[in-house]
Amino acid sequence: MKHHLLNSRLGSLVHQRNLFLVLIAALLIIIFTQALFTLFRNERIVVVPPDLKQEVWLEQNTVSNSYLEEMALVYASLMLESSPESAAYKRDIILRHTAPESYGPLKRRLLEDEKRLKKDHVTTSFQPNGIKVDAAHLTVEVTGDLLRFVGEKRISQSRDIYRFQFEYKAGRLSIKAFELINSDAQKG
Repeated sequence: MKHHLLNSRLGSLVHQRNLFLVLIAALLIIIFTQALFTLFRNERIVVVPPDLKQEVWLEQNTVSNSYLEEMALVYASLMLESSPESAAYKRDIILRHTAPESYGPLKRRLLEDEKRLKKDHVTTSFQPNGIKVDAAHLTVEVTGDLLRFVGEKRISQSRDIYRFQFEYKAGRLSIKAFELINSDAQKG
């Protein structure tokens, strides 16, 4: 009788041990799988600052179309809305957001524009009215009216198309290139 009871209890303990071993193995597999997913997961950060008009997101290797659009509009405003007094300040802001390999050429161009603004006493205003985003190539084309003023008098107006080429590295969007693609100038 004692032998039978001992075998019964031993069988029960072996069964409990085996059940716990299976449970522990299952938990280890789940933990290992979660660790792998965490390690190789692309994290998306959703950013909605008050100055932007739409939700934007950034991932490890890409950004949303809306982020490219919003940043192109901000940079277009900084580059194209200028006066002799504000040109140096805006130049410094733009250069802080420029890719290292593009820093020299863009700085040279901005200094030339600043010199021309001061020499001619011209103020410019840019009103965007269209935008085309290519997120795969990180390019944005901004269409708008560029107005030039001397004092209160408008001296010219043009419908211009500008292209921004961006670079996205280590969570930072930088200006790689900025160029005028097309201009339909009209005298003021």
